[in-house]
This record gives sequence, structure tokens and C-alpha cells, in this order.
Amino acid sequence: MDSVKHLGWVALAALAFASCGRRGPLGDEISSLRTTVDSSSEVLQALDSAEFMSAFNRMERHIDVAKTKTYDASREAIFRVDFDWLRNSHRALFKFETLRRGERWDGQLVASRTQLDALHHDWSKRLISEDSVRIALEEEKNAVLPLLATLHTRLDEVRYVLGQNDSLDLHFQKLWDNWDSAGK
Repeated sequence: MDSVKHLGWVALAALAFASCGRRGPLGDEISSLRTTVDSSSEVLQALDSAEFMSAFNRMERHIDVAKTKTYDASREAIFRVDFDWLRNSHRALFKFETLRRGERWDGQLVASRTQLDALHHDWSKRLISEDSVRIALEEEKNAVLPLLATLHTRLDEVRYVLGQNDSLDLHFQKLWDNWDSAGK
């Protein structure tokens, strides 16, 4: 009788485990990619658009002023170093916003998360074969990993520029304020 009870408990445990869905490395890999997509989406959403636009507008203003300055050999360092710093900072923000809107990063991340959720559901409920899941996961990786690499490269650039923005603004404002007296 004890062995029948034991078999009953084993069967009940197996049934409970099976009802929870499949577990294993493939599911962990899907979950890991979902976490990466989620964290990337959170970072993208956390980028304060007011701070971003303020920095962008400041740089636009300085770019416009810089365009009015005629090259002078006595100010070569300003034209070569400072204006490059300004141009590269402005370009980083412009490129980020252009890519974000043009490639619809937010939407792509949401779509990827939806795909991964569906894939994980199908895998855990054994609705599709493990081979099919592997193929679908590789296809999703091929779609989302290049996006994540680009996104994080651009985010790193933007964070750097935003971190330097006050210094850059102050530097160029002083430069414009003293332009007529500098270099003479």
C-alpha cells in the first residue's frame, strides 16, 4: 500500500510539474533575452526627453553661432578642437534621435518582447517542438541583438554628451561672449 501511495505522490508531483510547463536551458535563454530587451526598453524610456531636448537645443544654438564665425589662423585651435567637440556632440544627439524615431526603436523592442513572450509560452506549454523553438529563438536574436548593440552604443554616446552638456554650454557661451577680444 505504501508503494501505491508513493507512486500516487510521484504521479501527482509529475502532473503538477508538467502543468507548470517545461523548464530548462532553452527557456532560460528565452527568459534572459526577454530580460535584456526589457532592461534596454527601460533605459530608453528613462532617457529624460526634456533634458535631451534642452541639450540638443543648446547645441543647435551654438552650432548656429559657430557657423557665423570666419576662419582665422590665430584661432585654429578653436576651429579644430572646440568646434569638433561641439559638432560631434551635436551629431551624437541628432543621430540618436533620428535613429530612435526612424527605426522606431521603442516599437521594435515592444514587438521583440511580444515575440519572446509568445515563444516562451509555446515552448513551456509544449505547443511547438524544441527544434522549432531553437530556430525561432535564433531568428529573434538575429533581429534584436543588432538593434540592442546599436541602441546601447548610441545611448552611451548620448549619456556622455548629456554629462558634458553644461560644461559645453558654459564653454561656448564664454567663447562667444569674448570672441571679439580673443585671438587679437
